[in-house]
Amino acid sequence: ELGEVCGETWRITSSFTGDNNFLGDNSMTNWERSDDVYGGGNMSSSPVLSLSNGQFSFNYTGYYLVNWQAYNYYTVDSRYNEMQLYVSWNSGANWDVHGYTTSHITIGTNGNNSAGGNATSMVAGTTAARLRFGMNVENNSVTTYGTTDETLTGFTVVKISEL
Repeated sequence: ELGEVCGETWRITSSFTGDNNFLGDNSMTNWERSDDVYGGGNMSSSPVLSLSNGQFSFNYTGYYLVNWQAYNYYTVDSRYNEMQLYVSWNSGANWDVHGYTTSHITIGTNGNNSAGGNATSMVAGTTAARLRFGMNVENNSVTTYGTTDETLTGFTVVKISEL
């Protein structure tokens, strides 16, 4: 049985170069809830997720479909560009990699080259569940693109059932 359906989209607000992975003492913290038309979310009382220092927590319990995407570019080869979804079941005390996007950049004949990847996973959104994201690239000259104008690197979360 499904109660109130809810979902929203988040994106990084600025580009960065190289790895950005909280397990390596860094974190993707430059997030904003999308403010595009029909892009932010549909809950008027409060957002689906709360954000604190790159860590997301659920405001509504349920099973959620999480779809995330990364957009990378530069003028170098990079055999792998991976954006990981980390999930904690105990308020951030422990983390598991729940899935990752993957792409590669192979230099062509001209200028910058780009790559993108997306992935989907299902998460039990409990009061103790937390989400984080990280980026791992083979070549640390690779840029992960972010902007406040559109969702190029980010994720969407949609409640698909009750717990």
